[in-house]
Order: sequence, then structure tokens, then C-alpha cells
Amino acid sequence: MNVIIIAAVAVAIIAVSLMMNISKPKSSDDDMAEYSKSKGDKKEFSKPSLKKGFQEEASVKCMVANATCSRLKYMDFKGDIYDVKYDGKNVNIERETEKDDTLKDYKIEKAYMQGGFSLIEGNETAERINNFNQNMKHIRIYDKDDNEYKSITFKQGINDFVDIKTLDELCDFLKKELPQGGIILDKLVKIGFGKRNLWTTFSYDYGDGRSKVIKKDDTLKFEDLFERWE
Repeated sequence: MNVIIIAAVAVAIIAVSLMMNISKPKSSDDDMAEYSKSKGDKKEFSKPSLKKGFQEEASVKCMVANATCSRLKYMDFKGDIYDVKYDGKNVNIERETEKDDTLKDYKIEKAYMQGGFSLIEGNETAERINNFNQNMKHIRIYDKDDNEYKSITFKQGINDFVDIKTLDELCDFLKKELPQGGIILDKLVKIGFGKRNLWTTFSYDYGDGRSKVIKKDDTLKFEDLFERWE
């Protein structure tokens, strides 16, 4: 009799444990675990975005992909991979398969429930990131009010810039919140278009007393920061 009672109690405990595991809500750690098991070589992928700030993640990574000549993919947590197309305004997530050419398999508003974006380096990505580092340190913006050239970081209110090494570091940098509101990317989308709608002049300061004008009566766009101006 004692053996039967003990066995019954053990079965009840196992059943309760299984029910708790089934009903346990899925966490970000669970999502990441599924991602790590999904198909494909993950070495070339940057870390995926999760649910928090998904729309912001989409915007940042789309602009980074264009500027760094890298590829942007969308991976759901089943391991299926999708191409991401961005025209500067709209994001389309398209199925990556020879059999199905259907566009917009995921609507951007609902995609965050499924997975995240990943950036894959291209042949020019490392060079473009290096250009960005050099430009952030050496490009100067002419301040008409003070009649002098000022660095991008000072003029745009960006503090503590350090060299970027990877796509992940670049995205993290661009998503940093600023004390005055918004994120760093907001300050780099279009530089030099002031309150009075007057364009300005940009120079490249070599740091040894030499400098050259690289744009006059113009603006700098985000992608311009990844060009070689030296």
C-alpha cells in the first residue's frame, strides 16, 4: 500500500511540473536559445533584435545596412531567413526561397512577434566602418554664429565617441539616447541643416594644421559619413 501511495504522489508531482513548464511564458532568453539552434552559420550574423524597440531596431539596421554595404536579413525563431528591402521609407520582409516570391510575408508591425533582424558583413563593411570612425573625429562643421569650425560630436551634442569596430557596436552607438531627447542616429541623418534653413560648409581636419573643404553650402547625409573624405 505504501508503495502505491508513493508512486501516486510521484506521478502527481511530475504532472504538475509538466503543466507549469507548458504554461510558463516565453522569455527573451528562450527566444535567443531558439535562435542559436536555428539553421545556418551564425558566425556571420550580428546579434538579433528581440521585441523591445523593434521598430527602432528596424530603422537603425536598415540605414546601417545601406551605409556599410552589408546585407540585412530577418530571421524568425524557426530558423527561416528572409530578405529585408528598404527604400528609405518602407521596410519589406521577403521570403528567401526559390519557390515563393511573395512579398511582405511579415508586416513590419507584427514581425516582432516572430524574430529579429541580423546584419551580415559585406566585402566593404570594415572599410566603411573605418571611414565612419575617421570622419566622426576629423570632419568639422562651420558654425556661422560663432564663425568657427566645430567637430560633429560637439555640434550635434554627442559625447564620448570611441572607435567603432563591429556592426553591433555601430548599431548600439546609434541607438544611444541623448539627454536632450531622441537617439544619436537622429542627429546624424542630416547634418548642417540649421534652424534658419541655411546650409553650411564642411571641412576635413587632418590634425596636423592641414585641412580641406569637402562640402560647401550643403549638408551631410548619414551615408556620407561612411565615405572616404581624407
